[in-house]
Amino acid sequence: MIHAARRSVRRMYRRHYLHAYAFISPVIILFALFRVWPSVQTLYFSVFKVELLRQRLTFLGLGNFLDMFQDGVFRQALQNTLVYAVVIVPVSAALAMVLAVLFVEEFRLKELFKAVYFSPTVTSTTAAAVVWWWMYNPQWGLFNVFLRLLHLPPQPWLLSSHQALSAIIIFSVWKTLGYNMVIYLAGLQAIPAMFYEAAILDGASPLARFVSVTAPLLAPTTVFIVIYNMIFALQAFDQVFVLTGGGPANSTNVVVLELYHQAFQRYRFGYASAEATLLFVIILSVTVAQHLYSRRFEVAY
Repeated sequence: MIHAARRSVRRMYRRHYLHAYAFISPVIILFALFRVWPSVQTLYFSVFKVELLRQRLTFLGLGNFLDMFQDGVFRQALQNTLVYAVVIVPVSAALAMVLAVLFVEEFRLKELFKAVYFSPTVTSTTAAAVVWWWMYNPQWGLFNVFLRLLHLPPQPWLLSSHQALSAIIIFSVWKTLGYNMVIYLAGLQAIPAMFYEAAILDGASPLARFVSVTAPLLAPTTVFIVIYNMIFALQAFDQVFVLTGGGPANSTNVVVLELYHQAFQRYRFGYASAEATLLFVIILSVTVAQHLYSRRFEVAY
């Protein structure tokens, strides 16, 4: 009788599992078709010279990767990508944390200001970049208008190889600030009030409370924001494509844009696949590092 009951329970669980798999199977199929299979193809093509018109594959082994690291344009793109990521991530995270701490307090028009800061997040990157392209215009752009009002010399912004990458970083910080702020707000609201009450009883100043209570307890949130933004930054494309197209003189060229140029302008699909594979390895390494590092900041209240 006990065995019959166990078999009945197993059949019931099996039916539940089958129903669950039936419901999620469309998602699994679509994910496999549009994510897994293209990734496998990219990895496969990375060791070949791909000639689509002749429908011919020539095995090169690590040839594409060796050419890639000897290519000065790619090395410049990789350097620009790393600089872009290393700058945008801490700046955006720090500003977002400050805004989140300010928005925890009650003040007039608080919700309006939150909506204003969050609005860039829901705006298309391409559309926003077009607006900023006009704002950066050296003749009648908004930024140079303000500089002239302050009796300061106008700047070339996107036309200068020394300023273009900084201009894109400013845009990207503005674009990611709202999302990071909302994540920090959620983290702040999860911190029990008793920690702040204990700090106040100990006579801690607002700055001391932030350093001793808020920042440590927000560490898991900070790790998530840093890794999320790092992955976002390493895959930068839209803003660079619209604002500068990688110029001037490749000063803003990034890995994904270089990959696009190699694949769809020079038709070097094998070489572009090698670049994509390297970028995948970098992003995967960052993700694994985040998973291992975030364990150090698991907090139980």
